[in-house]
Amino acid sequence: MSNLTVTNSTFNEGFYISSLPLFVQCIFLFLFAIVVLLAVCGNSIVIWIVLAHRRMRTPTNYFLVNLAYADVLNALFNIPFNGYYMVAQTFWPFGSIMCVLVQAVSHISIAANVLTYVAISLDRYSAIIHPLRTKLTHTQTIMIICGIWIMSLLVSSPAIRSFSTVKYDCKIDDIESHKKFEWIFFCVTYICPIMILTITYMRIAVELWGQTAIGEVTARQRDSIRSKRKVVKMLIAVVLIFGICWFPQQLYFILVSIYETIPQWPGTPYVYLISYFFAMSNSMYNPFLYCSMNNRFRNGFRSAFRCCPCVKWSPEYATVGHVSCRSGSEPTALSTLYSSQRKSRTVGSANSPQQSIVTELSVNFTRHPRQYETKN
Repeated sequence: MSNLTVTNSTFNEGFYISSLPLFVQCIFLFLFAIVVLLAVCGNSIVIWIVLAHRRMRTPTNYFLVNLAYADVLNALFNIPFNGYYMVAQTFWPFGSIMCVLVQAVSHISIAANVLTYVAISLDRYSAIIHPLRTKLTHTQTIMIICGIWIMSLLVSSPAIRSFSTVKYDCKIDDIESHKKFEWIFFCVTYICPIMILTITYMRIAVELWGQTAIGEVTARQRDSIRSKRKVVKMLIAVVLIFGICWFPQQLYFILVSIYETIPQWPGTPYVYLISYFFAMSNSMYNPFLYCSMNNRFRNGFRSAFRCCPCVKWSPEYATVGHVSCRSGSEPTALSTLYSSQRKSRTVGSANSPQQSIVTELSVNFTRHPRQYETKN
């Protein structure tokens, strides 16, 4: 995935882009600065929205926070240093420690991003396709997130060890072995995840949009399906943006591996910088998607910018003590309902039908007391 390390070596061996016109360098540096600013600010607000409001602390939102952390790390430690190095193309000016740190964050953050996408898709698949299974608890979600970062570190460790500073330049010690590793990294962090995400979200889409319910559908069930569809649409949009942004960079990586003379072509610096910009810009898009496709995140952003006169903020979002009904376990609630219904049927079979009806009404009154209060 993070094949920019290979391309850094091809820059050192094949061409330098310091011959680019000054205004072109200024344009790319300005674009990279915009990406860093929007990525850090937008993802920091996403982290604040989820962690500062109890109603937002769901397993899916915790995974979105993990994505935001990875994007912030990428924006702070990868884009400024590698972006400047590729545009100015002087010797590495940031020292040997930053050489290893920047490349480590580059690989680890991207691997964490991809693994988080996979974790979200599998969680949504389990919740929608198998709704009676136990949902992830907060502790299990935190453990999965820790496992994602450990796996990202293990997957990226060969690339991290291969970098060193040689004559004030950040280069790869063994380019041939590193290229082989990059192919493995490319498959693990791009090809395989894209296949998993495609399969899971296609199955989810068939479940939510391709099937019709048998019998009468209540208003609560329609609202639940509509809510799930909105969440899945947002997650699919996030994955599509990720795949589109990284595709030019991955295509360049494949072509360079097949045709090794590409770095010497005259227009290659422009092509590479554009593909690199698209890949790095993926760090800033997710907050915009959350804001445009999710009402709660939209209210959270309005709350963050409520000081601006042009922002309309709903004070309802300030009720941080409210806990969403999704925080409870749906399978537990369903099992309680089914057991109550079975007990009522048993009582009804042993006694009169009128007593069974009274028992059923008592169960329904226990589940929906507010509904009966409003009717009365």
